[in-house]
Amino acid sequence: MRYLMLAPLLGLLACSDVENPGDDVDGHDHGLVTKVELSFTPDGGGDALVFAWSDPENDGDPVIDPIVLPEGDHALTIALWNELEDPSDDVTVEVEAEGEEHQLFLTGSGVQSEATGDNPAALLDISYADEDDGGLPLGLEHVLRTMATGERELLVTLRHLPPEDGTATKTAGLADDVAADGFGSLPGDTDVQVRFDLMVE
Repeated sequence: MRYLMLAPLLGLLACSDVENPGDDVDGHDHGLVTKVELSFTPDGGGDALVFAWSDPENDGDPVIDPIVLPEGDHALTIALWNELEDPSDDVTVEVEAEGEEHQLFLTGSGVQSEATGDNPAALLDISYADEDDGGLPLGLEHVLRTMATGERELLVTLRHLPPEDGTATKTAGLADDVAADGFGSLPGDTDVQVRFDLMVE
């Protein structure tokens, strides 16, 4: 299965809680991401459950909330912040505005998504719920259902996909490419990648 092909890559990526190179050499100038916030709203209403990865001083010593979810369906919204700015800079707005050059991917041992393929060990089944202006997945919004109880991991990756020689590099099927061959198969660069402990109870 495609998930099994991804498993060795996830082991490498999970060794670090974050990759956050900030501005890159091709002139990509949106703000540094020091906080990734995940809000899970139960289907049918109710208060959102909010969990964050936060490194407000950008010193490599983040505070990471464990994600604890009840069984059921949820809407997931992802927000990105640069807390080094005063006031904090909402990087989510910039990523959405430049959606045709960005895509978020949700992977990890606890996830079944377009970017993992089939995963019999998954706790969550996650699907994109938003698009960029060109109709391709963006990933600031998702829908999910719980598949099992237990403890696993969730990995959130924001990829920057700038044009090359005037040709778009964000194309259909990038999540399938990750599932088949990992993030190294993608064009562009990783803006931020963070890992959460995940529990469904």
